[in-house]
Amino acid sequence: MEQFALIASHPPDQCPTANETIRKFFLNRSPDMTKVAEKLGVKYLAGPIITTEHKSYAIVQAKSVEAVRNFVIESGLIQWNSVDVVHGVTMDKALEEIDKHLRPLLAKEDMDLSYSNEPREAGGILIRGRLKHLPGGHYEDSFMPAPLDTSGGKSIVQGVGSTNSFLRRYVACNIFNIVVVGNDDDGSGGTIDETQTKIILDLIKKAKVGPKFLKYMKAQSVEEAGSLDAAVATIAARDYRKAISTLEEHIGKAEAGHANVS
Repeated sequence: MEQFALIASHPPDQCPTANETIRKFFLNRSPDMTKVAEKLGVKYLAGPIITTEHKSYAIVQAKSVEAVRNFVIESGLIQWNSVDVVHGVTMDKALEEIDKHLRPLLAKEDMDLSYSNEPREAGGILIRGRLKHLPGGHYEDSFMPAPLDTSGGKSIVQGVGSTNSFLRRYVACNIFNIVVVGNDDDGSGGTIDETQTKIILDLIKKAKVGPKFLKYMKAQSVEEAGSLDAAVATIAARDYRKAISTLEEHIGKAEAGHANVS
């Protein structure tokens, strides 16, 4: 299987948000796009990321460029887009492209994405990404740990730099709920890590939510997993931001209710 980048662009008057004919076509074709991709053996690895500049970016995997081109045609993407298919894009390069195109979008929305290193008892690196709304001051954090990358005879300093860069890109995907499928899982993106599990457990205690939360997150029940910790650890990595947002919403409502009573 090979990897390809799909870079689609269209003029403003052909945008589904502004053109009713294109919008109806898009809505009618959307349910069939997954089926078309499966039929042609095309799998999305990252994206699509849709920008306000009438462009979208995605990374797909397929056996050949012909399969990708057929997908572009049969899915209907080419009906309102000019689509470039770029062959041989590595996952690391794909993450770099994602980060590059997120920056101007954040600036337009008065938001900032920053990173910092956090101590890790087990060694390696733990990166914290913080998405902050500049006018309001509200922020959300995402954490991701990893051992140092010592492949290819890298020195410790080189390993720190390589791992730091790699984790920052993945943290950005977590924050924006961009699904990135690697070769080391079953195609679902895996489950949340130990640090993310601890963060969610802390929020569960503050939100005082019960079994319905686990069911909502499509995680195992406490009975199935054997403990609350183990059940929370079965939450899909792609749903981490959803879990955080849901719990923070519960906490906010509880605090507002308490303030009204007081």
